[in-house]
Formats: sequence, structure tokens, C-alpha cells
Amino acid sequence: MRTAVADGVVVGHVGAYGEVGDRQVTYWIDRAHWGRGLATAALRAFLDETPTRPLHARAAADNLGSRRVLEKCGFVVTGTDRGFAQARGEEIDEVLVTLRA
Repeated sequence: MRTAVADGVVVGHVGAYGEVGDRQVTYWIDRAHWGRGLATAALRAFLDETPTRPLHARAAADNLGSRRVLEKCGFVVTGTDRGFAQARGEEIDEVLVTLRA
């Protein structure tokens, strides 16, 4: 897990969990800091320090900003699924993405 900092303030985190070959990337940026490229920068820095591939991630299908962050960092869409979104308190459509070597 890595902390995302901007202007000396903690604004979020990036991390990965799971077994090698099925590691999942996760990230979160405080809403007050959205739209500044911080998620993309934090994820790129994390990926530079994390040589393990493949890496997988999930994004809410309607969260275009998060999907764009993943695409900018080289992840490609590999499928769709439904999953429970804790923040929304309901099951949602998700896009599955993978970053290969």
C-alpha cells in the first residue's frame, strides 16, 4: 500500500492484494482532489515500483474517470461482471481490466 500525497497533504492511496498471477490493484483519491491527475500519477508510481504482472482491477462501469485512469496506465478491458460496491451499498456493473507485461 502506498500513500498518495499532493502539496504535502495525504489525498489517497494505491495498493495491490491477492496471490501472484491474480493480484488486484485498488486506489482511492479524496473527492476534493479529483480531476487533477493525482490518481493517474499515484497509480503510475505504484506500477513503477511493482514489477509483478499481470495485475488486474475492477472499476464501476459508470465511473468513467476511474476507467480512464486505468487505461492511461496501460490496463486493457478483459470483461464485465457485477459486484457489490461498498461505497454505494448495492450491486453494480463493473468493467474488468488487466495490465500485462
